[in-house]
Order: sequence, then C-alpha cells, then structure tokens
Amino acid sequence: MNIINIYTGLLFSPQQAFAQALRLKVITLFFPLVAALAITALLNTYYYAAVDMPWLLDRMVADIPDDQKQTVLDSLSKGRLLGISLVGVVFLTVSINLFRAFIYWFVLKVKGEAQRFVRLFAIVMWSTAPLLLILPAGILNIYLSTGEGLLPNDVNPVSLNQLFFKLSGDSDWGQLLSTFSLINIWEIFLIIIGLKLATSLSIKQSFTIALLPELVIYGFWVTSLLL
Repeated sequence: MNIINIYTGLLFSPQQAFAQALRLKVITLFFPLVAALAITALLNTYYYAAVDMPWLLDRMVADIPDDQKQTVLDSLSKGRLLGISLVGVVFLTVSINLFRAFIYWFVLKVKGEAQRFVRLFAIVMWSTAPLLLILPAGILNIYLSTGEGLLPNDVNPVSLNQLFFKLSGDSDWGQLLSTFSLINIWEIFLIIIGLKLATSLSIKQSFTIALLPELVIYGFWVTSLLL
C-alpha cells in the first residue's frame, strides 16, 4: 500500500492500514501531519470567504464597551482574521498532538512498555485520518448556513454541541463542546488500534491510555469553567 492508500485505508480497514503505516519510516508521519493542517486550513479559508463578515464582527464586539468598539473593528479584517485562524490551526494541531504523544510516551515508559516518542507521535498523526470527512461536511455546513450566520466554533456539524447541546458557539460551554466531536471518538479508536499494534498492551489497556490526554485536557477545561 502506498502512503495515500494507507491514509484513506484507515477509514475503512484500520487494522490493516495501521499495520502498514507502522512499518513505514517514521519520517512519513509528516504526510498525515501536513494533511491535518491542510484540511483544517482549507476549511477555515472557505469559512472566512463565505461568512457574513458584518454579522461576525458584530458578534465579536458584542461585549466590548461602545467607546472601544470602533477601535476594535478597525483592527479587524477578513484577511487578518483568516491569518490569525491559520496560525492557530498550526499551533493547536501540532501542540495538542505532541501533548497526546507525550502522555502516551510517559505512561508507556512507566509501565515498562517504552516506545520512541516519534513513533507515538506518528500513531497520533495517522489517527487524524477521519479529518478527511470533516472537510466536505464542514463545507456543506457553511454553504447551507450562508445568510444565517455561523460562528467559527459551529462549523463542525458533528461536534457534541451541534449534535446535542445547541449552545451558542461563543459561550464558554459552547466553545468546549464544539471542540469534541464524533471525529475525535473515531481518532481515539484508531489510536487504540495503533497502540495495540505497537505494544503488548491489551485492548482494555490501550483504550485507557488512549483516553488519558482527552481526560487531562477536558478535565482542566471543565474545572476552569466550574471555578
């Protein structure tokens, strides 16, 4: 299987595709990393091209004192907002997935199942393959909402917030619930497969370890909202 077939194969034949991915040189992790960045960047670019900017800007400055609103509005433009979002895409994609890999590396080292950090980072990045489905789903969501107003946090149509809670995307809880979706669950499932193939862990142990980064991230986030 070539690298593209492996990437797409993770969607419908994950066991076989992951077995192939783990036989590749670790340097190939840059393919799913670049793919994750490109998919998210394309979605953000389309969003800012299609969104009703006057409506979005009004929402962004809604809580700012009236005497400061115009100053803030003057500092914002479609190009600047897009640039900020793209920088955020790179930073969050790289930092969050590095954090996940670090948690796995640390826990496995403690358990006596030490793995190279870069190999675990590769497992994490290959597991982002389900993002392929977010691109068309997100674009369709943006297209269907044209003229109605759609916040950046509401672009993902399969987030917990969009599917179940329907909170405002710019509220504290709405932002949190918008960051976790069915895609995240799929990615965790793939990480479990990757950890199981790369180590001698049982499925139960792989499942527990795969969940740890999400428990840490969302545990801190929920705690900060409750305090």
